[in-house]
Amino acid sequence: MTQMYRQYKKKLSIKVALLSAFTLLITLPLPYANAEGYPDVPLPFKNGTGARVNNSLFVGLGTAGQSWFRLDTDKVSSGWQKIADFPGQPREQAVTVALDGKLYVFGGVGKSSADDTQVRALNDVYRFDPQTNQWQQLATRAPRGLVGTAATTVDGSQALLLGGVNKAIFDGYFADLASAGSDERQKSAVINAYFDQAPADYFYNRDVLIYDPAKNQWKSGGQVPFLGTAGSAISAMNNRLILINGEIKPGLRTAAVWQGTTQGTELGWQQRPDLIGAKKGTAQEGLAGAFSGVSHDVVLVAGGANFPGAWQQFNAGQLYAHKGLKKQWQQSIYALVNNQWQAAGQLPQPLGYGVSIQGSDKVILVGGETTDGTATSTVTQLSWQGNQLHIE
Repeated sequence: MTQMYRQYKKKLSIKVALLSAFTLLITLPLPYANAEGYPDVPLPFKNGTGARVNNSLFVGLGTAGQSWFRLDTDKVSSGWQKIADFPGQPREQAVTVALDGKLYVFGGVGKSSADDTQVRALNDVYRFDPQTNQWQQLATRAPRGLVGTAATTVDGSQALLLGGVNKAIFDGYFADLASAGSDERQKSAVINAYFDQAPADYFYNRDVLIYDPAKNQWKSGGQVPFLGTAGSAISAMNNRLILINGEIKPGLRTAAVWQGTTQGTELGWQQRPDLIGAKKGTAQEGLAGAFSGVSHDVVLVAGGANFPGAWQQFNAGQLYAHKGLKKQWQQSIYALVNNQWQAAGQLPQPLGYGVSIQGSDKVILVGGETTDGTATSTVTQLSWQGNQLHIE
């Protein structure tokens, strides 16, 4: 009897919650939900990658393993369709850029071969042709390890890759952890030594890497005039790129926003306003793993994660800035309107480390993780219309 009563109370609570949510939806001026929203991906996945080619969305890797999926936005009712498996090693945090109708997948973190004993920063490159449903590993290597890298294109013909960890330091950390084995004291010493350093001492990548698919070659786009970042959000707009936040060392993010514009063979940089805090009068800790894109010439930034209190500890002299702090996934959405940031709304749930895909004046958020790192399969569309945010 007690168990039946508990089940009844649980069902009643769910009904009340749903009714309350419905009442809230019809009484408050929230962004509308479009009935033609995109379906969820076939499985929850995070730390993946993806891009758009013509009217098709492509996502894969991360916790999806070697699987990739395609959604034809002209045939949404058909749902996501599985395409050819990725031929390389499974990996997380790879980046993908669509160039000349093909997908180019760069780097990530994973094992370099099936018999490798540890993960490392990868720098290999793969190409996928949607017309033939075939992958090919290209005979090239990025000049840097590509983990935490941001990637985009401003002209559709070349890929721009910025930021990311230092491969030697990153790989060395995991090698040292492996050497520590089951010795918890030694593991703790490795962890403390790794995190107890100043931001500049991680040597995050400051080089702008340009990949030319026509020549299968890399070239320099100069250096950024600020500390390298990892996990930054990036958007392209009107032949320039916007680089948003990211961590400047493990556990410590920046609120800075930078704009890069092509000037000859390199990029010229101009600082844009820092991202504002989620609530009026609060400071922004900075975001890593946030979503971003452009809608009607307005830059939108959503979600991401940080360690609230990290800057306070860092400014108090603690280099291990996030020690003892709890990671927090964010829900806020921001809009850069007339060169000023404003709080635009909230995601349905806290979310980060998913795939941002630039649609036609929409930003498409695919997968990611919510509180405590739980992977999701949701697909959300953000757009800026009539001077307000719309969520589908």
